[in-house]
Amino acid sequence: MKSSWEQHKELILYLIFGVLTTIVYFVARFLTVHISQNALLAVIIAQVSAILFAFITNKIWVFTRAEKSSLLSQFMKFVAARLFVFFLDLFVTWLCIEKFGSFFIKLFLLDHLNYQSGITTWPLIKSFIGSPVLANTFIWSMVIQVAAIVLNYVFSKLFVFKNKKQ
Repeated sequence: MKSSWEQHKELILYLIFGVLTTIVYFVARFLTVHISQNALLAVIIAQVSAILFAFITNKIWVFTRAEKSSLLSQFMKFVAARLFVFFLDLFVTWLCIEKFGSFFIKLFLLDHLNYQSGITTWPLIKSFIGSPVLANTFIWSMVIQVAAIVLNYVFSKLFVFKNKKQ
């Protein structure tokens, strides 16, 4: 009989590396926004960084029972599967931050928050949610990352790193 760890190892490792991938994504995205002030460029750089990190970690540690196929073939399938999330991220960023950002700021009442006191004045926090625009960007970034973790697991499990035949 398999232990609970053995039964859920793949999913647990995927979630751990999914969180780490999300951290890579956020660091790349918000550093790029901070440097360039360009939200769409930030999405591109963050997605490329996250895709490379996720492929390496999934290949080495998560989907260890995957069928053996060429590294290039798996990488191409992985990138193809991630392109859907990439374009979804670009679309949501364009729609909810670039095009209708002020609408969502008002909808979420982000323009009513006090960004001059409390936790929002801490240097690290301020760079993520220190203004209504940054807070809106953070909210939509989190939404897309939650969707990305779920969608990418399904794509990786069913399409890229299929299990060996039992």
